[in-house]
Amino acid sequence: MSQPTTTPEPMPNEFNPTHFWVRIGFIMGLVVGLSLFYSSFLDRVLPKTELPIFATVKSDLEATERSGKAVRFSDLNGKVIVAAFLYTQCPHGCAAVTAQLQKLNQEFATHPGIQLLSVAIQPERDSVAMLKGYADAVGATEKSPWWFITGDRQKLWEFMTTEVGMTPAKPIPVDERITPDDEYEHDLRIALLDGQGRVRGYYAVFHPQPEIAALMAERLHEHVHQLLDHPHS
Repeated sequence: MSQPTTTPEPMPNEFNPTHFWVRIGFIMGLVVGLSLFYSSFLDRVLPKTELPIFATVKSDLEATERSGKAVRFSDLNGKVIVAAFLYTQCPHGCAAVTAQLQKLNQEFATHPGIQLLSVAIQPERDSVAMLKGYADAVGATEKSPWWFITGDRQKLWEFMTTEVGMTPAKPIPVDERITPDDEYEHDLRIALLDGQGRVRGYYAVFHPQPEIAALMAERLHEHVHQLLDHPHS
């Protein structure tokens, strides 16, 4: 007499760690993708917070660019301008300022709407030849959207302080100088101007607190993009 056949009970699914982590990775990727899409969507549809206006440039400035060419500030009408004092022998925070301008130069090398501007704080020492060597060292070619200007010290200082709103430079006592060339204490902030010559921000990218310096650098880049993308904001 034959025994009745019995159907074996189904075995519970065995845990497969590879399949588990693949699913988790897919879900996480989906969440991140949706978050980025939503963030991008909000960035497009929500109005940008308008940047404040700190000052408006009303006068012109004549100077000499490191190429030897005579230039005027008014030549830059309509462009977003990122301006800072330059001191090629600076032992303080000029390297941090220049590093931020380098990043912008690399990012916007071919963008027609932006101009970087480094203004000699000590033009009697920072000649055209000195500025050209410095520009070459930081990777700024003559085709780069980056001027290195020198000229009459009083005119340069007055323009940067009276028009752009930078803090006036002041002599450093001899016994307080880090190096013999360390003659002036000057404003190490970067100024951002819109296409209408209005100062829309100052950024202390060199700061004793690294967190603040990083935040200022982040805001500078964010606000440059904002002015380029929304010229009338």
